[in-house]
Amino acid sequence: MERKTHRDAQTTDTVVTVGDVRFGVDPFPVVAGPCVIESADQIHSIAKHVQQAGARMLRGNTVTVIGETAGFSPLGLDGVRMLAEAGAEVGLPTVTQIAEPRDAAEVANHVDMLEIGSGNMQNFELLKAVGETQKPVLLKRGQSATLDEWLWAAEYVLAEGNSNVVLCERGIRAFERTDTLDIAAVPSIQETSHLPVIVFPSHAVSDAASVAPLALAAQGVGASGVVIEVHETPSEAPINSTGQLSPADFGILMDRLGINRLRDAVDLIDRDIVRLLARRRRVTTKIGRVKADRGMPVLIPNREEELLAIIKEEAKLQGLDESYVSMLFEMVLADSRKAQELDRAERGSG
Repeated sequence: MERKTHRDAQTTDTVVTVGDVRFGVDPFPVVAGPCVIESADQIHSIAKHVQQAGARMLRGNTVTVIGETAGFSPLGLDGVRMLAEAGAEVGLPTVTQIAEPRDAAEVANHVDMLEIGSGNMQNFELLKAVGETQKPVLLKRGQSATLDEWLWAAEYVLAEGNSNVVLCERGIRAFERTDTLDIAAVPSIQETSHLPVIVFPSHAVSDAASVAPLALAAQGVGASGVVIEVHETPSEAPINSTGQLSPADFGILMDRLGINRLRDAVDLIDRDIVRLLARRRRVTTKIGRVKADRGMPVLIPNREEELLAIIKEEAKLQGLDESYVSMLFEMVLADSRKAQELDRAERGSG
């Protein structure tokens, strides 16, 4: 039986897109937020902190069995709405955990990604339900699950036609009182599966000081990202008071990871430039075909001179060096001519 999660079925790495985040290709996106959402003010405040530090996604739980036994009542769908509003306010896509199959469609209407907790990794009805939503899924590894069992769980989501699965290593049961983060699982899974895998260190530590080294280790072994829990006052958090970072400590970790908001913004802009260049080439290739059909040459000097004049004027308005921008666009125009000539040769247009 062919396993859809295995490289035998797909040799290229899967890229899972959540909003403007692309797990599997973007340089180490960080997902951050509180363990559980306590109020609208709390999630909005944390959202601003993590966005300013460079986080790419906002996370917060609104359902948790642990919270109920600890005297904290999860906010349910009200919390989901708070998360969505906070994410929209700071421009971050959102992810939250879901525990009941009946809630999948409703929660999917509000958030950008659905999370399956480690305790529900083999809740097959839940896996089917989230798969049916076609929303990206963050699938945590069960505390006692083997790597193969983890991938079998992902198969249930893929079986619903939903290939947008991100695997999440969050720690496995060992001899210690806390779970042990299986950092070796990252390269092992990457050898076996084409799905992106990220690391969640916050529940595999006995104190917050261990979160940063594990996050750095995740980056070092080539994980596709990391999830970090952040609370304004970790010691007062109703759940996981020992594994959450303060906003200040989160900012320090982001610097250690080589991530900060401004540098991250530059990276995204550079990628947008490349996408626009590719889009421009596709359009100019179509123009080249029209010119070929009409017997027109590839090079029309007057048109290029007109375009360069427009570009220089725009550069001036934007406060950029006109000669620098003109030089760049001369290279772009040369690339367009080359693409049109190659297209004519392939189509036999002479």
